[in-house]
Amino acid sequence: MLPMAPAMFWRSPWLKPLNDTTAWNSLLQGVNATWSLTEVRARVLRSVQECRDVVSLYLKPNRLFKGFIPGQHLALTLPCKGVLQSRSFSLSQAPGAGGVLRLTIKLKADGVLSQAVAKLKRGAVVRLSQAGGAFTHARPERGVLMLSAGSGITPMIAMLQDWAKHDTRPDVLMIHSCRDEADWILREDLRTLVHQWPQLKIRPVFTAAEGRLDAERLQALAPDFALRDTLLCGPEEFMEWIAAFYRKQGLSRQLKQEHFQARRTEIRPDAARYEVFAPDGRAVFHALNGQPLLEAAEAAGLTPVHGCRRGICKTCTCRKLGGTVHNQLTDTLSGSGEEWIQLCVSTPVSDLHLEL
Repeated sequence: MLPMAPAMFWRSPWLKPLNDTTAWNSLLQGVNATWSLTEVRARVLRSVQECRDVVSLYLKPNRLFKGFIPGQHLALTLPCKGVLQSRSFSLSQAPGAGGVLRLTIKLKADGVLSQAVAKLKRGAVVRLSQAGGAFTHARPERGVLMLSAGSGITPMIAMLQDWAKHDTRPDVLMIHSCRDEADWILREDLRTLVHQWPQLKIRPVFTAAEGRLDAERLQALAPDFALRDTLLCGPEEFMEWIAAFYRKQGLSRQLKQEHFQARRTEIRPDAARYEVFAPDGRAVFHALNGQPLLEAAEAAGLTPVHGCRRGICKTCTCRKLGGTVHNQLTDTLSGSGEEWIQLCVSTPVSDLHLEL
């Protein structure tokens, strides 16, 4: 008989409950809500009202958090009406010695998760993902143009703070679009940066009084835009026209953009099979109509962590980034956006994007 591989040995039912990470996590969190063997958890240190409908959460993560590069984002997960909901937000301040993270979040009247954020109090514990994303620009070798609108300014602030702290300080021009000065997110952070870094050029565009930024105004505010690396973040419509403008100019290679576009999928309850994609868009496996996702993943040669296979232990919980599933245990449909699901009792009714 061949020896059992270490990973298979550790998952052996003979070792339960010693190998039940869900049980250990529950035990640890009974002592300290931020303790976990597998999850990044963070305590809310404070919540600060930045401007109209915008708050900053200051968070202290546990030791499982691996750090981040300015410009990256992470997913914040909160229980909302009995369901774990996730949304991705850029980290809005440079890494600091104390390891405190800041997420600056626009509170939307129809946003289930953002309304839960508004209710968070000091001492609350939230779940985080590791940081990710390629919207970074560590050491610019030439001029930089930052184009942001609304909450798209948040990753820009983190990069600017990091450059100032490390005395990199390239030639930076920021053009930021927002409704008016009262709607200008993190403007005090920018004022502090300009005081420390007088060469930093900030050009606000207040749309309520001046109208939206267009190509003519962009070229007037940044006549040397073609000579600069451009970083772009903001609402989809804002970014789409700028990306189109850069394509027309033949400058797409100089443009780097960040956005969290919803992964839209069509519900097809009568389809024979559904594709399951990784976060980067790669097709990973397919599931047949009515087939639990855990079973489909295993049939494709994957080995998701699991336990009871009946929806009780929640060991196979996985973050769904897009698409809709049917929970066989509760006989309910999920939402179409980001939330946590159990692979063993979830069957697809659309193509899916999963963070396996």
